Amino acid sequence: MNNLPPRLARPDMSEQQAFAAFVGGWQLDLWTTFRADGTSVHPFGRDAIGQIMYSADGHMNCHLMRAARPLFDSSNIYEVTDEQLGKSLRAYTGYFGRFTIDAAAGIITHHVTGAWHPNWAGTDQPRRYAFDGDRLFLEAEAGDDLVRIAWRRIVTDTAGRLA
Repeated sequence: MNNLPPRLARPDMSEQQAFAAFVGGWQLDLWTTFRADGTSVHPFGRDAIGQIMYSADGHMNCHLMRAARPLFDSSNIYEVTDEQLGKSLRAYTGYFGRFTIDAAAGIITHHVTGAWHPNWAGTDQPRRYAFDGDRLFLEAEAGDDLVRIAWRRIVTDTAGRLA
């Protein structure tokens, strides 16, 4: 049974237009995993926080986490217990690298250099994309599931003043 929502439609944009639209900072709006049985979940909760950044020189980074991760008992990372570290790591994900865009296919690919999950380093992570005003949508299949992440453009006060 496949009750997944329709996939994002390919935007009608040139590669240059898509590149310009991506560049900048984006704040997590909502991360949803749609299951084939019609249910959906929010892996780090509806109040998860995160940021994805695309630079004009072709680099990117992405960080997602639970909003209320528990604090460690020590400020020294080398004194944190394995149990505390494990709980914290299960509430965070992040990676960085380069990106390329195939506008004809409506795909941005994150070429991962390093990641919280070591198996992602050296991999390519393709994502379908769409834009709606100040929002960016990225999605990809994960097994039988469909992961869709909605982002909202962020402009700092300083950047807004200097632009």
